[in-house]
Amino acid sequence: MTSSASMSHQQAKLIDKYARTKPEKRQEMQVLALGLSRTGTMSLQAALNKLGYKCYHMAEVPNNKKKGHFWCWHEAMLSKFKGTGPKYTPADLAHLLEDYSAVTDIPCVLFSDELLTAFPHAKVILTNRDPDRWLQSIEKIYSIIRWKSMNLLARLEPDIGKYLSILQMAIASWTYPGSDWQDRSQLRAGFLRHYQHIRASVPPDRLLEFRSEDGWGPLCAFLEKPLPAEKYPFVNAGNELFQIHYALVAVTAISLVVKGFLWVAPVGVVLFGVRKFYV
Repeated sequence: MTSSASMSHQQAKLIDKYARTKPEKRQEMQVLALGLSRTGTMSLQAALNKLGYKCYHMAEVPNNKKKGHFWCWHEAMLSKFKGTGPKYTPADLAHLLEDYSAVTDIPCVLFSDELLTAFPHAKVILTNRDPDRWLQSIEKIYSIIRWKSMNLLARLEPDIGKYLSILQMAIASWTYPGSDWQDRSQLRAGFLRHYQHIRASVPPDRLLEFRSEDGWGPLCAFLEKPLPAEKYPFVNAGNELFQIHYALVAVTAISLVVKGFLWVAPVGVVLFGVRKFYV
C-alpha cells in the first residue's frame, strides 16, 4: 500500500459508510441551541418541535441507530478530545444532522465552533441557569455513569458503552481539556468559560440568552413564530433524568434477553427492578 493510500485509509470516517438523505428531504439548519446540558435543553427541544422545527438532542441519538450516530459521535469526540482517529469537519457534522433543523444538548454543543462554521446563518440560543444549581444538577450525570447496571450493560451492548464514554468525555471537556472526567474542581469555571466563548463568537443580533422560566415570549419573538396556546414545556427536571435512564436500562436489558445474552440471569436482575442495583 502506498503512503498516500495508507493515509487515506487511516483517515476514513465511520460517517462515510452511511448513505446520505436524499437532497430534497434534507432539513435546513435554522437554530443552534448551544447552552450546556442540564440548562433546560430537553424542554427547549420540546418547545422547538412545537414551533415546527425538528430538533436534535442526545435523546435523538438512539433514534438514528441505523445511521450509526452513537458510533459517529463517539469517533468525532475521540478525535477532538483525545487526539485519536480522523477529525470531523463542519461538513461531516452537517451530514450527521441533515435530517434536523435545530439542535440542542450534547453531543452537538460539544462541537459549537464547528456548527457555527457549518451553519453561519442559523440563529443561536444560549440556554442558561445559575452555575451553582447547574453543578448540583450535573451530579445526577456523575451518578448515572456510576450505576452498576449501566456499566454492566456497557459491556454487553456497544451503543451503551459508547453512550457512557460520550458522557464522560463531555464532562471532562467542561472541566479542563484532557482532564479526568471525575475531576469536579474546575467544572464551574468550565461552565462560565463556555458561555463567555459563545457570547464572543456570535453577533448579538443572532443570539438569544434564554432560561426556561422566560417562557414562549422571548423565544417566539426571536424566532418570529406565533405564540402557542399551551404553556411552555418543562421536561427532564429533577428526578426525571433518573426515570429516563431507568427506562433506558430496562429496555436495553429486555433487548439483550431477546437476543439471548442474558438468558441465564434472574428475571429480577435482568429488569433491574431493585433500585439498589443502580447505585
